[in-house]
Formats: sequence, C-alpha cells, structure tokens
Amino acid sequence: MHSGWEERRRAWLLAIVSAAATLGAIGGYMKHAVLVAILGALAAFAHAVPADRADPENPFATSVVSFDPAPGQWVNEPLYSDATRALGWPYGDTPSQPNNDSLVSLGGFGGSITLAFDHTVLDDPANPFGLDAIVYGNSFWVTGNPNRRWAECGVIEISRDSDANGLADNPWYVIPGTHIAQSPSQFEIHTWDDNLADDTWPPLVPPATVDWIPPGMSGTWTTATYHLPAAIFDQQVVENPFGTGATDEGIWGYADFSPTNALPAGDDVTDYYTRPDNPFVVGITDGAPGGDAFDIAWAIDPSTWLPAKLDGFDFIRITTAVDYVFVNPPLGELSTEIDAVADVVEGTFGDTENDGDIDADDWLLVEQCYGGADDSIPSAPCRVLDFDQDEDLDLHDVIAFQSQFTGEGA
Repeated sequence: MHSGWEERRRAWLLAIVSAAATLGAIGGYMKHAVLVAILGALAAFAHAVPADRADPENPFATSVVSFDPAPGQWVNEPLYSDATRALGWPYGDTPSQPNNDSLVSLGGFGGSITLAFDHTVLDDPANPFGLDAIVYGNSFWVTGNPNRRWAECGVIEISRDSDANGLADNPWYVIPGTHIAQSPSQFEIHTWDDNLADDTWPPLVPPATVDWIPPGMSGTWTTATYHLPAAIFDQQVVENPFGTGATDEGIWGYADFSPTNALPAGDDVTDYYTRPDNPFVVGITDGAPGGDAFDIAWAIDPSTWLPAKLDGFDFIRITTAVDYVFVNPPLGELSTEIDAVADVVEGTFGDTENDGDIDADDWLLVEQCYGGADDSIPSAPCRVLDFDQDEDLDLHDVIAFQSQFTGEGA
C-alpha cells in the first residue's frame, strides 16, 4: 500500500542521495559522514506516517465464495464442516496444543475453500518481513519440537478481481512455496465415487463410512491440485528437511503448517493476528501469533511459471495438497483445516524483525541481502529493505536504512 505521500518521501530521499553523491571534492569517509548526517536530520520526516495509511477496518476474510471438500472423516461433522468458521479471526492455544473450536476441514486431496476480503490485500514490501497475508490452521509441534509437526498442508492460490465484478472469475496464481516445482506430474487429478464396496474412495479402511462423502456428492467426481512430495508431507509427522535440530526452516508457503497461539491477555485480535511470523526461521517470532504468512510477490502464473506480478488479491483459494489415510493407527485421512486468513498489518521499511525499532539486528539482514544495483533481490524478507523499490538492494537503500536507524528499543 503506497500513497502519494510515500512516493514523495522516497523521491526526496533519492534526491538527497544523488546530491550528496556529487560531493566529489570530499573524501570517501567524510562524504559518507556528511551524507549520514544529512539523512539523519530528516529522520522525523522519513518516519512520519500519513493519515491515509489507515488499516482496513476488517483485516480478515469476510465471505465464503465456495466450499468444495473432498471425502473425509469430518466433512459431515457440524463442528468441522461449516465453511464460515474460516471467516474472522483465528482461535489459537499453544504451539503444542491446537484449538479446534473454529475450524473447517477441507477433506482429503483436492478439497478446497475459496474466501473473499472486503478490500484488496495489497502487495506491500514495507509489511513486516515483506509478507502480505497469513493463513491460520491447527498444526502443532510434536513433543514441543518445532522441527517436527503434525501438519496437513494445503496449497495457496490467489486471484485479483481485475474486472471489479465481485466474482472470482479471473485467473488464479499459485504460491509455490518450497516444494511445488514446474513439473506437470506434480499436478494430480483424483477420482472419487460414493461406492463403499470398491477401493476408489472411501477406502476399505476403518472407520470409512458413507459419512466421509461430502454433502451433495454422488456418483463419480474429481478433485485436482498440486500434490506435495509424499516422502515429506504424506506423513504422520512432517519433519524439517534441514534436520530436527535446524534453525532455518525448510518448508514455507503452505497453509496449515504452523501453529496458532492464543490471544495474549489485553491484546486486540485485529492487532495481534495481523502480525506475521518469519517463515524462514524455525519457531514462532517473538510477539507473533504463528500461522503461515506469504508474500504476494511469490505468486506465479501456473501456465508459464513466471512471476504473476500482482499488486494484490481479492480472493484466496486453499486446497488440501496431501493424500494419505492412516490405517494403523486408524486416524483417518490427512486433511487441511483452516481457521482464518488475515491481511498483514502495515510495517516500516527497515524494521526486518517487526519489533518496532531499526537496530543492529536489522543490519544483519542488510548484510545478507546486499547485492548492488545489478543484483535483483529475493522477495520476502529482503524487500522490506528495498527503500526505493527498484528491486535491488544497493547503496541508495543502505543510506536510507542508515537514515531510519533508531537503535534498540527506540
């Protein structure tokens, strides 16, 4: 979300950078010192937030466009088959103990739900970690280890209401995450039927019954989506590919992979559940509620596998991307559960940790992301450091970061 005020701010900063760079008679160190001093004097201007950057009144998904569950043990259970439970804010507990009071189950492979917002969720690089939206489910850490999870992951797709007709009838773009590749074989079509006497579905596995068949479905039908690699995701426990003691996260970009914390006493649901967790680091970021955040810039056009370059989205579709039924123990099918989807709270360029200050810890990411003027940066989290929005992290951005520097706790 970029107002005209922000554009003027960036233009002003760039004009100062260009002017200072002409001070050829000044030595390198002195030139740098003078430049930092000039920009430091403008820190108040750079930090100001205009009134037209107010958050939307409702940052959560507000309506169900469609609900098409695949066969599963919960699709006829009232507690888990009400699609409207995916609207509004989530209800969490602890990373090792989910709250299942406000969930909708998508059923087995290919079951999906499509939700709409009452506003466009915008691609805003200034958001915390450069992330734009959060999907909440009921994943949890097994034995308290964040590298071992009960997680029934779903694919995320987004669509822009480009013709402004209020219908989800425009192209869909997929968030590929870490484990969806440009491979035709990964997109699967699953055939189902309502005949319990054969092994198409439901399978001849206790306790599969007619209750596994979604309401209104009969005869034969199909569901389709990307199947996440079975060796990692079609498991009772999903482990970090980097190892059970890793600090870097090896899986991100999918729904129902991360736990959801309970609302802390005294916190506001709108404020708390719009703070994204850093998906690239194992565990839950301090002050964040968990959930699975993503950057709109990750979206790709599935027909070309090129970046979608969306400015935002109005509709989100989440689809079960795992395909497994537990026989022993008879736990039923893996099925993505959804609690809520949120628009991320607006952040501040340079605050890479979303902790309210710009300090030495944020500088560490500057060092990791810096590539110069000819080196394009990855999307999240480096985009929160691309002050001039030219898709690289160069000297201009470093100088702008210095002008924003507050120190710890400021």
